[in-house]
Amino acid sequence: KKFTYGNEHTLSDGRKIVEDTNLYLEDLSGNKTAILEVPEEETEKYVVFGEMIDDNRFSYYIVNHESTAGSGVYNLETGEDFRIDVCEDHSAYVPEKAVDHYLYFSKGFISDFRGIGKLNLDTYEFTEFDCSALLDNDTYYWGSPDFSPDGTKAAVYGIVSEASETNGLNEYQVAIYSLTDEEVVKTYQIFSEHDYVNHQLMYHNDGEIYLYLSQYGDNPQHHLYIIDVTK
Repeated sequence: KKFTYGNEHTLSDGRKIVEDTNLYLEDLSGNKTAILEVPEEETEKYVVFGEMIDDNRFSYYIVNHESTAGSGVYNLETGEDFRIDVCEDHSAYVPEKAVDHYLYFSKGFISDFRGIGKLNLDTYEFTEFDCSALLDNDTYYWGSPDFSPDGTKAAVYGIVSEASETNGLNEYQVAIYSLTDEEVVKTYQIFSEHDYVNHQLMYHNDGEIYLYLSQYGDNPQHHLYIIDVTK
């Protein structure tokens, strides 16, 4: 799914959350009230709606040109805004998926993958997973991970920097990271003659992952890989 902006999300009572640089709440008469705003002078910033967590709370993040400038959870009933600021190394957390009592986040800087975090939606305690198994090796993981429907695993896409000599092909990898054990439990290698420059990764269900790889330029190649993660 490609990123789009300017979307509207309709609430169960008919009101709408509207993306238009700021986030607005539109009532049934069409009147809009800003609920999350960015300073007018910061012209490259805009607020992105994430997902509804329950009847009143939703996740969001703030884009600043090519990077993320913070994220959080907003409560429509109380007006409470729980904000997660940018880290000291300029990486930031983007909300990805709410499962039961937790909201999972990807941590990154532009396209670099730098970790995973979770927010307890009852206590608002935020914790970061130990992702050293993903970060301290010869694979460059990038983009956002996708989380299994049951919230126990994350799939991360990477490019192997020192590819094997198997037929001189480029080597790509999908790593399955356990959120309960905080370790990589499985990796899946993909060998191709193509230099892929973009990808989309998603759990289709608990047992299957879809990986779409694409190129730019003349006669680009696009391929869909279906990975059975039960094997």
